[in-house]
Amino acid sequence: MPRVVIAGTASGVGKTSISCGIMKALSKKNDVAPFKVGPDFIDPIYHRFATGNFSRNLDTFFMEKDALIENFQRGTKKKDIAIIEGVRGLYEGIDPIGEVGSTSHVSKILDSPVILVMNTRSLTKSAAAYIKGFQALDPNVKIRGVILNQVRDETHFKKLKIAIETFTDVEIVGYVERGAISLSSRHLGLVPLIEREDKEEVMENLGKEIENSIDINKIKDIAKEAEDLEKKEGHLFQINPELKNNRITIGIPFDKAFSFYYKENIEALEENGAKISYFKPTEGDNLPDADGYYIGGGYPEIYPENISNNTSFLKDLKSAFEESKPIYGECGGLMVLSKYIEVENKKYPMAGIFDEGTLMKKSKQGLSYVIAEPTDKHFFLKDIVKGHEFHYSKMEPIPQKDFAYKIIRGKGINNGMDGLIRNKCIGSYLHIHIGGAPSWASSFLESIS
Repeated sequence: MPRVVIAGTASGVGKTSISCGIMKALSKKNDVAPFKVGPDFIDPIYHRFATGNFSRNLDTFFMEKDALIENFQRGTKKKDIAIIEGVRGLYEGIDPIGEVGSTSHVSKILDSPVILVMNTRSLTKSAAAYIKGFQALDPNVKIRGVILNQVRDETHFKKLKIAIETFTDVEIVGYVERGAISLSSRHLGLVPLIEREDKEEVMENLGKEIENSIDINKIKDIAKEAEDLEKKEGHLFQINPELKNNRITIGIPFDKAFSFYYKENIEALEENGAKISYFKPTEGDNLPDADGYYIGGGYPEIYPENISNNTSFLKDLKSAFEESKPIYGECGGLMVLSKYIEVENKKYPMAGIFDEGTLMKKSKQGLSYVIAEPTDKHFFLKDIVKGHEFHYSKMEPIPQKDFAYKIIRGKGINNGMDGLIRNKCIGSYLHIHIGGAPSWASSFLESIS
């Protein structure tokens, strides 16, 4: 499978804009498999609109080597080329000297060539020094090309070209001039494309700009350097064959307030026999009749009035809890399960399954990879899980008891604990990826059957 990693020299160098533009340009004549390194919900949504295909996450903190390769192979089935967007700088991982969680680690596991994206503002000869330093740090990382971003003009590019060609053996794939591409951001990252009315136009413009700035054929040639990988199966998540005949339905809200789901998590539910019933509570949809509910994260704090006004949804959600239907909420899901969401001193009533409310703050309240151990109160998980947290809200009053998780790494809700639990309802700041919790889907469905 031809593949290439688009990696940044740092965060904020234009990696996502350029990656999406490459995906869009390639998609005119190719079926592109998109991927994102690291824990991320927002960039994969952009990938999907760029390619028409679901993007998958590749992360060596969540996944063992074979599971990561399996996930890659699942995503590349019947595709022509894979474009893998990196995370932060090429070598940034969970600690300053290791490689777990880094883009470079993923590139080595997948034996994939790498194209660097570099912000060249005010650089000429130093651009060559950057490239040589990235090459020298780990010679096993196959840096094959560089894309120069924030180039002032053609004169600036010519100087960069002379320096890079003189001092390095890395090919210049193209350059993007200052201000040519940009994407809107907010507190958790880019504004999710699902919220934008002009999403098709945004992607079309990115694709056209990249086609005019970057040698797409050169990218394809670099991607073809990658050799085939050994087939991997059965490593990413557990499957219980007995579940497939139970005809279990799981309700999942998916709209502009609830869009933070990993494709792999949904896939694990489906391959364990679940039927997914999607609905849009932010747009007024009622809670569908289902055997259980999975309420992912997103931006309920941006649309609290819409959600609060959908009293039928909130009332039925609480009724489902009272009927002991399993409910699993992550981050934004926790907020909706709480008593209220407070934004700028105004409280918006929510489902009230938990007695505490959630209060939006100006600063980050949690940002970390997470390792969590289920407590004896957890109604379906027993094994240690890996995930992540990223939130600006906190609970009030601070809960003191009845938690589903003891946090080994990360912050959680309070004092090293996360996952409020009542009956068969859990709400946590922890986002689980199935690669870090292989039994999550099958065990959740087993709690229903």
